[in-house]
Amino acid sequence: MRLSAALAVFVCVFPFFASPAVCQPAKADRIVIDYSTPTHAALRKIYERVRDARMLEKVRDTLLPVQWPQTLKLEFRDCGGEADAGYENAVITVCYELLDDFWRSAKSGRPPVISREDAFVGQSLNVLLHEAGHALFRLLKIPVFGREEDAADQLSAYYLLQLPKERRHALILGSAYAFASQLNIRRPRDLYRLRLQLGRHVAFSGEHGTTAQRLYNVMCLAYGSDKDLFGDIVKSGFLPEDRAVICEEEYRQVDFAYRTLILPHLDSSQ
Repeated sequence: MRLSAALAVFVCVFPFFASPAVCQPAKADRIVIDYSTPTHAALRKIYERVRDARMLEKVRDTLLPVQWPQTLKLEFRDCGGEADAGYENAVITVCYELLDDFWRSAKSGRPPVISREDAFVGQSLNVLLHEAGHALFRLLKIPVFGREEDAADQLSAYYLLQLPKERRHALILGSAYAFASQLNIRRPRDLYRLRLQLGRHVAFSGEHGTTAQRLYNVMCLAYGSDKDLFGDIVKSGFLPEDRAVICEEEYRQVDFAYRTLILPHLDSSQ
C-alpha cells in the first residue's frame, strides 16, 4: 500500500466521537498547519513524502471536533539535526529528523505482518497524537492523575484504536514496532532473553516510562479493546498472558476517562 493511501483513512474516520457535521471545513481555523521547508537537503525527501501525503491535514481533521480555546498549530520542521517532537504554547512540533529516522528504521527487521508504510505511519501518528494529548490536557485544563507522559501515551493509543477495523490492527502494530525496534526485538522470544545491563538508578528518573513498558502498555490497550482483532499478540507471545487478563479493564479505564473528561469538549457532545 502506498503511504498516501495509508494516511487517507484520517478523513472523517472517527464517527464514534463526532457527527458528520464536524467533517465540514467551517471550523478549520481552529487548527493551522505548517510544513516548514527544511534547510538541510538530506531532509528534502521526507518533507516531500509527508507533505504530498497530507499527513498534517489528516491529523488536523481528526482533532477539529475539539473545542480548542485558542488556535492550535501543527508543524513539521527542520530541527537542526535533532530528532525530536514536542508541545509548547499551543504548538505541536515534530522534527523532520525524527520522521526520517522512522522511515529508515522501518526499512528492515520488521515482522512480516507489518509493512514499511504501516510502521512509518503508525509511529508518526503515535507521536503526533501523543503531543496532541499534551495539548488537550494543557489547553482544556484536563486533570491528569499520574504522569502526563503516560496519559498522553494512553490517549494516543486510544485515538488509533478508534480507526476503522481494517486499519486499526496494522497501525497499532506499526506504532508498537517503534518501541520494539528500539529494544532490538524481532520475535517474541527476544522479550524473554536474559539481559545484563549495568547502569545507575538515575537512568530511570525520566518523565517517560521505559521503552519496554511503553511497548507493553500499547499492546495491552489494543488487546483490551478487541480480543479477537488483537488476539494474535497474545497467542504469539508478544503480550504475556498474566498481563493480558487485565487489559480489558485497562482499556475500560481509558475509555471512561476519555468519555468523562474529553468528550464534553467535542462538538458532538452538545
